[in-house]
Amino acid sequence: MSQQEQRDSRLRTTEQREQARREHKLRSIAKAISWRVIASLTTTGLVYLFTGRLALAAGVGVLEAGLKMLFYYLHERAWQHISWGQPAHPLSILPVTRELDSEDMERIKKHLEELGYL
Repeated sequence: MSQQEQRDSRLRTTEQREQARREHKLRSIAKAISWRVIASLTTTGLVYLFTGRLALAAGVGVLEAGLKMLFYYLHERAWQHISWGQPAHPLSILPVTRELDSEDMERIKKHLEELGYL
């Protein structure tokens, strides 16, 4: 296997790992809902325990669930845009020490197509 093929193989592996770490928006929504059910039942139970009023406990639970699901989803999506603690883009490991020619650009384009970017 040539050095270029080894480098391309490493890039594919790195890209696959990076994609596996990214969460899909629907996964973020599912996590938000499942956590909110648990947390809202806890809140509703505590409000009922302290007040003895079921209607108040249910109202607080519903309001709290809706608002916190929204905030959790926004928080998760915001963190998708923060690069701290995430691996670098797979093409960032390519050493570029000269002006790229058309052959280089074709190789990059082909590689990006293989990775699913184009």
